[in-house]
Amino acid sequence: MADPDGSFCARNQPADTWYLAGTSKGRAERRCSVPKGRPVAFPVLNFTGTKAECAARLAEAQGTVVWGRSDVAVERIEPTPIRIEGVEGNPVTGKAGTVTTHGCGLWVRLGPVWDTGPLTIEGSAGSVSVSVAYDLQVG
Repeated sequence: MADPDGSFCARNQPADTWYLAGTSKGRAERRCSVPKGRPVAFPVLNFTGTKAECAARLAEAQGTVVWGRSDVAVERIEPTPIRIEGVEGNPVTGKAGTVTTHGCGLWVRLGPVWDTGPLTIEGSAGSVSVSVAYDLQVG
């Protein structure tokens, strides 16, 4: 979320899936190198709160994703109990320590990626709208 240009794209990536960052508001443009053949996952919109708050935000959520020239299916993730471990000033809870809450949102999972290309992520819910344009370099 706090990666304005993709400089931190490779930071702390697990071996099985490559995660791309969304954005909490507005527009971002990022360039990111992804290992060839690695599955990719990312949020279109991501919410936290009580189960009811999460469900209400999700009910008004809309999103589209385009990879290259193809539309990609967006998956609706229903409110799920989650635990967030954060440092002071983090963009999700703002405080250090562990917080138990619910998470929900619109997510995408791409199978193993083999080709370089543009990835456009757009979402909205109520007054919040986000747009992320990735230049994905696969290799």
